Amino acid sequence: MIHFSAKSEYAVLAILALSLHSGEGPLQVRTIAQRERIPIRFLEQVMNHLKKRGFVESVRGPHGGYRLTKSPDQILLGELLQAIEGPLVAIDSTQRRQRGSLNGSDEGEMESAVIREVWQEVSASLKEHLDSINFKDLSERKKEMEGKQTLMFHI
Repeated sequence: MIHFSAKSEYAVLAILALSLHSGEGPLQVRTIAQRERIPIRFLEQVMNHLKKRGFVESVRGPHGGYRLTKSPDQILLGELLQAIEGPLVAIDSTQRRQRGSLNGSDEGEMESAVIREVWQEVSASLKEHLDSINFKDLSERKKEMEGKQTLMFHI
């Protein structure tokens, strides 16, 4: 199972909120924190990190806040997660086992190479999938889900 930190989850939620608000001016951290139920102090740290990574820029003044540096269709989910988390799949157990091998056989090394190759394939597949999703797509998904919720009738 792949685990993403709270920092990554909050970064995704913040970029999604900014994507939905794109073209309407800056959005304040307080507004994002309230909408997404994120602790404001933690979100401020996340926003500073996103600013350093070039995803958002800050606007000063009474109507200031944050806005995206690129359009939502140019921001990839995989790119954002990698900027927050670093490599998405980093598994080195085969290397440790190989170094600690008791008999040092060629068979053990080949098994480790096969496992390492599979993990590289998983990593490439995950990266490819996450890079196929942009924040315009996520914004449309959210709008669609909100539309379905308003159409639900309880009997």
